[in-house]
Amino acid sequence: MGVCKLCRKESVEISSTIGFCADCIRRRPDDTLPQIEEVHRRSRRLFNLPEEPPRSKDGIPCNLCVRGCRIKEGERGYCGLWRNEGGRLVGAGPDEAPVSWYLDPLPTNCVAGFTCKGNRMTGFYNLAVFYEACNLNCLFCQNWHYRRTNLKKTNPTESLLSSVTPKTACICYFGGDLGPFSPHAIPLSRKALKLKEDIMICWETNGAENFNILKEMVQLSLKTKGIVKIDIKAFSPSIYKALCHISGEKIHENFKKLAELMLEERDHPPPIVASTLLVPGYVDEEELYGIARLISSVSPDIPWSLLAFHPNFVLTDLPTTSRSHAEKAIKIAKEAGLRHVNLGNIHLLR
Repeated sequence: MGVCKLCRKESVEISSTIGFCADCIRRRPDDTLPQIEEVHRRSRRLFNLPEEPPRSKDGIPCNLCVRGCRIKEGERGYCGLWRNEGGRLVGAGPDEAPVSWYLDPLPTNCVAGFTCKGNRMTGFYNLAVFYEACNLNCLFCQNWHYRRTNLKKTNPTESLLSSVTPKTACICYFGGDLGPFSPHAIPLSRKALKLKEDIMICWETNGAENFNILKEMVQLSLKTKGIVKIDIKAFSPSIYKALCHISGEKIHENFKKLAELMLEERDHPPPIVASTLLVPGYVDEEELYGIARLISSVSPDIPWSLLAFHPNFVLTDLPTTSRSHAEKAIKIAKEAGLRHVNLGNIHLLR
C-alpha cells in the first residue's frame, strides 16, 4: 500500500518509489517533480548514465532527437551512446553499432500485430533488431537489462545483414530506442532492401527523434508497406516527466505531424500505430482521455494498442494492470471515436 507524500491518500496504485499520486503530480508539479527527479537520477547513476542532457555551451550539438544535447569533450549525451571524442561525435554509424538481433517466427508478439499483415505470414520471419541505448528514462522499462552491457560491444552491419533471407518478411527496430541509432538503422534498411526488395521496414519508437529523421524512417515504411509504431507514454506533461524524465509535448507534436504525413500517403495497411502501457494509478482515466483525443484529432482510423503493465525496472511496487482498468481504457478509446483498438498482454490482467 503506497501513500502520497502530499495529500496522504493511500492506495495499492500509488508507488512508494515515485512517492506521489497522479492527481498531485498533475496539479502540483512544483511540489512533486523535484523529488521524483531524484528517483530518475539514482536509476541512471546505477549504470553510469548522464543524469541530465548535457548543455555545455562549448559542446557539439547532437541533433538526433528532441533532447538537444550539447556534448563537450569527454562527455556523453543523455542516451549514453553518443560521446565527444577529439572534437567529434561518435556512437553508431552505417558499419557497426551496439545492437543485437534474432529471427522471430511469424506471427509474433508485435505491438501492431493485430493490424499487420505480417501476423498472417506463417512460415516467415521477422528480423528483430534491438538497439542497446535510449533517450528516455522510463521507470517501468520492460527491457532495462540492456543497460548492463554499458555499450561496450558493437556488432558489424554485415553480420546483421546475413540474417536477411528469402524467408525474412520484415525488419522491426526496437530497444532501448532506435532514435539514437538512426545513422545505423536507416542505411541498414536501404542495404537490406537491396538484398530483398519486398521486405517490410517497421519501427517501434518513443517518438522523440528529430522530425527530419522521422520523415526518413517514414518513407522507408511507406515504400515497403511497413508500420511506424509510436509509444505514447502519457498525456499530461507532469505525468510524462514523472514516468519517463521528459515532458512529452514534442513527442505528441511529432506523433501528430507524422500521422498526418503518413495518412496522406497511405491508409491501408495502417502506416502508423499508437501504443500505451496501462500503468496502474498513473496512466489513469484522465491520461487515457487525453491520449485518445490526441489520436482521434488526427484520425479515428489510427490503431491504438493498449498494453497491460507488469512491475519492472525501478517501478516494482505497483500491481499488474487490472481487468477493470483495461476495460475502462477500451471504453475511453471508443468514446473518442477510435475504430481500431487492441488490448495486448491479456495474460497479465488481474
